[in-house]
This record gives sequence, C-alpha cells and structure tokens, in this order.
Amino acid sequence: MRRILFLALFSSSLALAACGGSDDSEHENASPAVARKEVAETRDALNAALATYKQGDKAGAREQVAEAYVSHFEEVEGPLEGKDDELKESLEHAISDNLRSSMKAGKPARAIEAQVKAIVADLDKAEAALQ
Repeated sequence: MRRILFLALFSSSLALAACGGSDDSEHENASPAVARKEVAETRDALNAALATYKQGDKAGAREQVAEAYVSHFEEVEGPLEGKDDELKESLEHAISDNLRSSMKAGKPARAIEAQVKAIVADLDKAEAALQ
C-alpha cells in the first residue's frame, strides 16, 4: 500500500513538473548554498540506495533513487542550469532515467555501483560549479 501511494505521489509530482507547476520557480531560485547542500543530500541518498540494492531490495532502491531526485536533486537543477546546463542535463538523465532503469532491469550490483560512482563524480563537479 505504501509503495502504491509513493508511486502515485511520485507520478503526480512528475506530471506537475512536466506541466510547469509553480514549484519550478522555487527550484530555480534556490541559492547556491542551498543547492550545494542538496548536492550532498543527493549523494548520500544515492549511496544509501546502492546499499539497499546490494542487500537485494531492488524496488526499495528504485524508490530511494526517485526520492533522492524529487527531494534533493530538483533543488540543484535551477542553480546548476545557470552554471553548467550540460552537466545538469547529464545528471538529470543519469539519476532519473538510467540508474532507475538499470535497477529495474536487475543489473548486477557492481554495474549499479559503477553508475552511482559516475553520478557522484558528476555531483562533485556540480558542487564545484556552484561555488
């Protein structure tokens, strides 16, 4: 039941974001300091998702990645777009599309770990760009 509620909420938030909901301006106006904090939160959340995946809870790990994106990375997007739009787009796809798809496909933990490490390296670049 909790999973269904989460998926419904997540789908609704994606639909709202796609329609240009009012949250976009809030994310765009996040200060660089807030964005840097959210980069760290995103990094921590992705590492936690990796640990969950390694423990065999693939669905739980996908949920953690989705939550990391919605709750943390979205706060990074606006400020990062002004500094390095290409990096923002790359991170966006790496987290919300590629990593979740790989987890859903049940790829080996070492492949997921490599993806997370690459995303973390790009998050480090984002953090530096936001200085």
